[in-house]
Amino acid sequence: MSLLSRWRARRASLAGLYDVRSLLMLLATCLAVLYHVALRPPLWSQVLAVPWALGVVALGGLARARPERHWYVALVAAALTLEAWAGWHWMVLATWATRIAGWRLRGKEVAGITAAACLLALAHRADPSVVVVLGAFVLLPGLFAAQGRRTADLIEELRETRRELARLAVVEERNRIARDLHDLVGHSLSVVAVKTELTRRLVAVDPGRAETELADIDAVVRRALAEVRQAVTNYRQPTLAAELSGAVSATRSADIPCEVTMPDTWDLPVPVEGLLAWTVREGVTNILRHSRARTCSITLTLDERSAGVEIRDDGEGPAQPDGPAASDGRSGSTGPGASAGPGASAGPSRAGGGNGLVGLSERAAALGGTITAGERPEGGGFRLHVRIPLT
Repeated sequence: MSLLSRWRARRASLAGLYDVRSLLMLLATCLAVLYHVALRPPLWSQVLAVPWALGVVALGGLARARPERHWYVALVAAALTLEAWAGWHWMVLATWATRIAGWRLRGKEVAGITAAACLLALAHRADPSVVVVLGAFVLLPGLFAAQGRRTADLIEELRETRRELARLAVVEERNRIARDLHDLVGHSLSVVAVKTELTRRLVAVDPGRAETELADIDAVVRRALAEVRQAVTNYRQPTLAAELSGAVSATRSADIPCEVTMPDTWDLPVPVEGLLAWTVREGVTNILRHSRARTCSITLTLDERSAGVEIRDDGEGPAQPDGPAASDGRSGSTGPGASAGPGASAGPSRAGGGNGLVGLSERAAALGGTITAGERPEGGGFRLHVRIPLT
């Protein structure tokens, strides 16, 4: 049974208990009327007491439906006044008041009404044992009503929490789609742009190589189309080996030699490998778009406790700020040597708003990793480093 189904069943059971308590209180009121008639009081007393009792029952329903306090005060006064005037057997009418007080979570008032009803019964020389039994009968509806109110409030809180979780799930899914589209389409279009420019220059001087580059463009476009289709169904997960190979191919097409340093083999958890693959893709995309680099390097480091990838180039580093609002010249870089903690987002970009590194920061935060992006401390250029714990 689902959580919502259990909530509904619980509320249905509470409603059933409420009906049972109401029937018991009505039965007790009827018994009090019959007992009053059996005592053979003056006719005027019967004519006045019975409608009065029915009025208390009506006030109990009205005070339950209306939040105004004056209805509740009138109910308490009517029930206790009838008992004080007509006899201890009308003590049962106080249950209508204690139920309202319990539903409104006024525990002291429940106890006070019960104590007042018991004292009035003792003042009418009722048997103490009877007073104890009737006192418990008056007290219990208030306690049950308070429990029912707390349960109803908890159910409403759970429903509100469920709605909030659903809303957050929608927001997270939108963010995931935005990250995936940026990572997939942005990288592929950057590669296509570089290869198209290269092919345009090669058409006249080297038709054979131009034909090869056109074939590569066709392959990149088809791969991007397949990845977008997979992203829609949440099936795609990039592999690190494929991204390293693609990075070498893309930088070679842009005449940027890329040195890759990596272990011979690795066995990484799927989320960690996916994040490192996205890092390679984002770093190479930034090199192709913004760096004007002559060389670059990709270094994959693994140990027993963490895995990381570092991408360096010797191109143009982040632009120096001209004022407080100035931003750097790379997609999402945080400035010279800036380091972000788990999930820290990078700054804006003149080139593309920084969505790439912001997305990487969010992915790293989910895995407890760190991301560092900024100007290289030696030799100029740009450095992107992501490290993820394996534990």
